[in-house]
Amino acid sequence: MQNTKSALEIRIHGLDGTVESFVQREPALTDHIMKGVQPGRLFSLDKVVIAGDHSLTAFVPCRLVRIDFIQEGLACWGFPAGIVDAIELSQEEFREKAHLDDIENLEKRNQVRAPGEFAVGFVDLEMVGGMHLFLGVEFVVGLPAERMQRFNLLLSAPSVHFRMRQGGIGTLNLANLVRFTLYPGPPQAPSDAWPAHHKPKR
Repeated sequence: MQNTKSALEIRIHGLDGTVESFVQREPALTDHIMKGVQPGRLFSLDKVVIAGDHSLTAFVPCRLVRIDFIQEGLACWGFPAGIVDAIELSQEEFREKAHLDDIENLEKRNQVRAPGEFAVGFVDLEMVGGMHLFLGVEFVVGLPAERMQRFNLLLSAPSVHFRMRQGGIGTLNLANLVRFTLYPGPPQAPSDAWPAHHKPKR
């Protein structure tokens, strides 16, 4: 019986905006690659090395923004405690779901939620080089003191992974993160936060 498992595509995104793609079509080898990937340590490696039949290419992880793994039916890795799911959104989806253009329905940080409830938050990440990534994150509401800690855990790790819009798994190198904005932010802001609002863009 022929194995119909689809090919694995690996996309490497550099800080300069370049994208290189590699493909492996052999099911046993695609399984071997994915079993060997440790998403939390991916950008801590000395090098990310890809060996083809006729060449060997090595990337320096600190000069990478993200690595994508694309294969039909590819299951996502688990998330940190309290995070149920994270999925990439287009900018239009992000603005619509977070109600950024609808101030009356824009959720405020101080909304009360009971621990154990499921909630959805939205994250706008800006990387070195100007690349933006928009995520929808489903999480279990924790105690007030835990809420900011969970996002800190998610965004202070060496990398964050997420389900991609077209299928597959994306991994982001947080060493090259410039800024992130949470909608809504946690009810309790960090004690060193400056109390100020976004100035509307003209």
